[in-house]
Amino acid sequence: MSHAVRVGSGAVAGILGLPQVLPGAGAVGELVEMFEQVTDPRDPRGVRHRLATILTVAVFAVLAGARNYRQVGDRVADLPQSLVALAGGRACPALGAVQAPGGSTIRRTLTLLDADGADRVVGSWLASLLDSDGDELRGLAMDAKTVRGASTAEGEVTLFAAMAHGWAVVLGQVRVPAATTETTQVRALLDGVDLAGWVVTADAAHAQVDMADYIVFERGGDYVLQVKANQVEVLRQIAAVMPAAVVADAECSELGDSEGDKNRRTNWVVEAGGVDFPEAARVFRMLRERFDPFGTRVSKEVVYGVTSLPAHRATPAQLAGFVRRHWAIENLVHWSRDVVFGEDAQGAYIGNGPQSMAILRNLVLSLFRLAGISKVKRLTESIAADRMRILPVLTAALQR
Repeated sequence: MSHAVRVGSGAVAGILGLPQVLPGAGAVGELVEMFEQVTDPRDPRGVRHRLATILTVAVFAVLAGARNYRQVGDRVADLPQSLVALAGGRACPALGAVQAPGGSTIRRTLTLLDADGADRVVGSWLASLLDSDGDELRGLAMDAKTVRGASTAEGEVTLFAAMAHGWAVVLGQVRVPAATTETTQVRALLDGVDLAGWVVTADAAHAQVDMADYIVFERGGDYVLQVKANQVEVLRQIAAVMPAAVVADAECSELGDSEGDKNRRTNWVVEAGGVDFPEAARVFRMLRERFDPFGTRVSKEVVYGVTSLPAHRATPAQLAGFVRRHWAIENLVHWSRDVVFGEDAQGAYIGNGPQSMAILRNLVLSLFRLAGISKVKRLTESIAADRMRILPVLTAALQR
């Protein structure tokens, strides 16, 4: 992939006095090309800016730390002319400038956007960027987040997302309709993801027969699911086949440190004989303990679960890893959207605005993770000081 491309047409470059080639700009071209697959919801009459241009400059604004519509508009207005040109901005020979879309145009477009369709396009593109060993199992965590500052006449806005373990890249997201729950939206979320080689993880609410059938029989994937009292009979059957909780007899046990305390995670795994759940190959019990510096146990949690993965495909340690890494979707996606980008305080509540803004945040966070960046807040502040730092970040994210 080349990272040195022409800045728009020669005429545009001449108007701006820009160099014909900008190192690292090829990544912006890939971003624009991806957004060109998103359906434009606007009446074509009177359209001044391409949808792909609007979405690309909005991504630039979020990369620079924009948290709401107003900040998106302000940061787009401050973009260097070279970045606006790369995004496909309109050349104005009379002014000798390339014009970026205004804040009101961006807001109206995000409100009208087919957000579910845009999420599918963005998720498929991000999936294509992931490196993969063909035989390696990859985890896919599903979880929902309520956008607290975005309640509408229909009720709260809840967004249900799927994140790739390890990469912390969001591969899909759908809005949960009012008067229902995320458990009804598994098909809508995963239909756009090729599940071959993926192990779907979810909390206990998703330990449902229909979902397990869908993942294994219809889509060719696997699952690792926690089971709680919402599936009383399955939980009883799992507990009945488990051996005594003797740490010395466990299949795997590991120690870790946490704020001066010691953590111990112990895992027992047995065959799922007698457990009535679709394609259940094995069941497990995980014991999580925390000890203070003096060796006194201060907390204890027992988790039961079921998986379609047989012993020859995943070790007990791998199963424990899938369960542990599932919660990264809370820490690396939902928490970051709230703390870094103030999602719950954004005030976007009209139309598809809340989901559209979440798409931008998910995409930016995914690009940061692909670039190997962990200090997200610090980097957004750095980009806000110099928008041209966007180019090396995108280049690092899209290298493959």
